[in-house]
Amino acid sequence: MFTRLIRESVTILPVTDRQFQTAARLADQYMSGIRAGDALHLAICADHGATLCTLDRRLSEAAPQLGITCLLV
Repeated sequence: MFTRLIRESVTILPVTDRQFQTAARLADQYMSGIRAGDALHLAICADHGATLCTLDRRLSEAAPQLGITCLLV
C-alpha cells in the first residue's frame, strides 16, 4: 500500500548544482534556524515552484520568510 501511495503521489526531483548553491546561501541565514538539509529541500521547492509538506515546525516557519510555500502536516 505504501509503495502504491508513493508511486501515485510523489515526484522525485533531481538535485542540481544551482540548488546546492542556493541551499548554501539559505543555510548561511543563521537567524532562520534551518539546517543544511532543510535548506536543500527549500531550494529544490523554490526552483520548481513546489509546496513543501513537512512535520517540522521550524522549517514550516522559515519557508514563507524565504518565499516558499509550505504546509505543516
